[in-house]
Amino acid sequence: LSVANNLGCSDTVIKNVWVSDEYWMWAPTSFTPDKDSKKINEKFCIEYHGVRSSSFFLKIFNSQGELMFKSINPIDMRCSSGGGWDGTHFKTGEILPSDTYVYEMYYKESKGWKHKKYGQIILVR
Repeated sequence: LSVANNLGCSDTVIKNVWVSDEYWMWAPTSFTPDKDSKKINEKFCIEYHGVRSSSFFLKIFNSQGELMFKSINPIDMRCSSGGGWDGTHFKTGEILPSDTYVYEMYYKESKGWKHKKYGQIILVR
């Protein structure tokens, strides 16, 4: 910072300012894994910033509370890398029906704070 008054007196001060990116996490509320020619919205995927990859855990349940999908790798779930859940059961590979599913997501941001995110996903076929 440099300042000067109308009499010609001036001074300068230097101070380091650290700018830290905040974390963020985005998840859609619906997807359409219908394998249409447009290839749009085919997977449930996320985007994020400032999240520790080693702390990530995602579970997706059907309306009866049964586990349908899980992931510990946020990179594999990232929209921008073509990742995500394709609407099939993680063990059997069975194509799951149109329904409302719920998810639980756990992760730590870059500063170490723990977060839980819950939401609903509408799968439309």
